[in-house]
Amino acid sequence: MSDRHTILIVDDEEAIRDSCRQVLTKSGYECHTAVDGIEGLHLAHQIDPELLLLDLMMPGIDGLEVLDQVCTTHPHLVCVVITGYATIESAVDAMKRGAFDFLPKPFTPDELRLIVNRGIEQHKLLRETAALREEKERMKQYFITIVAHELRSPLLLVKQYLDLIVGGKMGSIDDTAREMLGGAHSTLTGLLEIIADWLKLARINAGDIAGGMEVIEVGPVLEKVASDMKPLADERGVSLRLERIARSCEVKAHAESLEVVFRNLVTNAIKYNSPKGSVIIEGQCANGNLRVDVRDTGIGIPEDELPFIFEDFFRVKSSRTAEIPGTGLGLSIVQKILEGHHGSVKVDSTIGEGSVFSVTLPLHLSDDGTG
Repeated sequence: MSDRHTILIVDDEEAIRDSCRQVLTKSGYECHTAVDGIEGLHLAHQIDPELLLLDLMMPGIDGLEVLDQVCTTHPHLVCVVITGYATIESAVDAMKRGAFDFLPKPFTPDELRLIVNRGIEQHKLLRETAALREEKERMKQYFITIVAHELRSPLLLVKQYLDLIVGGKMGSIDDTAREMLGGAHSTLTGLLEIIADWLKLARINAGDIAGGMEVIEVGPVLEKVASDMKPLADERGVSLRLERIARSCEVKAHAESLEVVFRNLVTNAIKYNSPKGSVIIEGQCANGNLRVDVRDTGIGIPEDELPFIFEDFFRVKSSRTAEIPGTGLGLSIVQKILEGHHGSVKVDSTIGEGSVFSVTLPLHLSDDGTG
């Protein structure tokens, strides 16, 4: 294989093709030519060029159509469009669609060499950037593995030992030791929650949601979340009620991730509620969308903090929230999961009265177009 940079020239004018090939070959480039868009696309797939010199005005498939296709199939290909002065507007349009630059006719050999050299440098930068992204992703996945196995596993083992000691399974301990071990147990539990939430967030950012999409009924998911969260609600003295939605309400979703969304919202609604407060989960399907509201009678969120509550690690700071454990990742996870499902979440809140978190997801339509 040649070490020279490969250039593809697509132009229906033989004089342009030949002159470009002669100039660039003398400059050390490997050049291939095509007489129209169809041949150009075929050659692009065959030789995988680094730079494409593309005439916009050609019979059959024009340059813009070729550009649209190669930008999709060859993301690192640098395209320079060749245009006459009468089609400068089209050249600008081509650059908006992904072309690197344009070369107006007539052009000199020096102008051609200059723009091609710049294009080849751009190709190198694109390749290097892509390689850096891939390396970053490999490092990220490696770090996730370390966190999941090398850090989480031993912490879980320590927690199990503390569970036995604090629970009295290893014999009696004095009150001072019990208090100290209880504090250590709570701290360790909080740390494990942070690790669990971070791993969820990392998987979401890595795009793990899309691979597990299926058509699911939302009603059973909400029923399970309500059932699982009832012990926590009872412990906090909060009533939890689910307003049932029709089982025909179906969405295309990653089932486990959707459960995480509603579990996080209901958990927050319970934790940040008022004494003897309530949490109501309401669902409805209308106008092609599923909407689920998680309504609480809790402490509310200050208006100036509402724009930030879905950011990573953000927590509302007040005397009433200082003692409530949390990682600050729950709502960020909710938003990212919903974005991966083409859905959304919004919140309405009043201090001292409570909050309503509203989740919207597109309904899955059957083959006949009905929900």
